[in-house]
Amino acid sequence: MSKAASDTLEKVSGEFESEVLADLEAGRMEVLAKIESVRKETAEAVDKILETSLRQAESVRRQIIGSAELETRNAQLRSLEKAVNEAFDMATKEVSATSGAAHEKAIAKLIQEGIDVIGPRAKIQCAPKDKKAVASAIKRLDTKAKLVLDDAPVETMGGIVLTTSDGSIRFDNTFEARLERMRPDLRKAVAAILMKV
Repeated sequence: MSKAASDTLEKVSGEFESEVLADLEAGRMEVLAKIESVRKETAEAVDKILETSLRQAESVRRQIIGSAELETRNAQLRSLEKAVNEAFDMATKEVSATSGAAHEKAIAKLIQEGIDVIGPRAKIQCAPKDKKAVASAIKRLDTKAKLVLDDAPVETMGGIVLTTSDGSIRFDNTFEARLERMRPDLRKAVAAILMKV
């Protein structure tokens, strides 16, 4: 082969090699760019997954804490109600057990409260066991009061029910009614004690 042909062939071969190397470099750069793009997309996807997972974990944590707080609150309310009921049971037993002068004094006070609420003209009803104490209290009260002991009995552990002569106003001052009116205050007192514990 002639020198000119050999030079031409070498020149063409060099140009071809340069083009192939340039194409390979361009391909390599393109692949590296794609790899970098995929890496960024993957990193963004992983970040989003992690962010979503963290939000979901926080949401689950809040639900668990909220559920535990609610259960604790419900347990406190059950304990409070149990304590209030026990206090009422004890008060009921204690009130039922009163007799004699203390009982008559309590009945007189209940009658006076009733008069203060509905006025001096009233019918009084009571449990059969309290008739004697009520009759005695009526006699000892102010003579301006016009109180009539009604023969119709009231189902109660003690106390009285006063009604105006026309029946338009009724004041239940039985032990049970008084205790029930005290229930909200007792519940608050028990709750305050339980919160300190």
